[in-house]
Amino acid sequence: MSFFTGFFSGFALTASALYITIQVHRSNRHAQKQAIRDQVQAINLLASPRGAYDRRLLPADEELSTRTEGALTPSSPGMKDQLKHQWNEEVRKLARKACDSRWEDVRDTAVEGWRGVKRLVKRD
Repeated sequence: MSFFTGFFSGFALTASALYITIQVHRSNRHAQKQAIRDQVQAINLLASPRGAYDRRLLPADEELSTRTEGALTPSSPGMKDQLKHQWNEEVRKLARKACDSRWEDVRDTAVEGWRGVKRLVKRD
């Protein structure tokens, strides 16, 4: 039993580390994408030719300042909130799958798997 315990605990540890690494990487990419989008919007707003030739089309100072401030402030939640949201979504999916599954089929599959493992172990 110690082999199986060690094997499955090592698998769980490795899978958890990989999962966390992938989720952090995805969150960082999403944050970078949002930051680049905000910066491009701010640059486009500052370099806009609107009002360059006709001063009547020039935006008012209040409108320009609010649009510039809105473009420079991050509009997405932080990495911690994104990771919480992703975690909650996955827990919700697993709970839904657990409620929708037939436990007799799961039991039969587990019994068949255990019988296969026993045959392999007894063969050696």
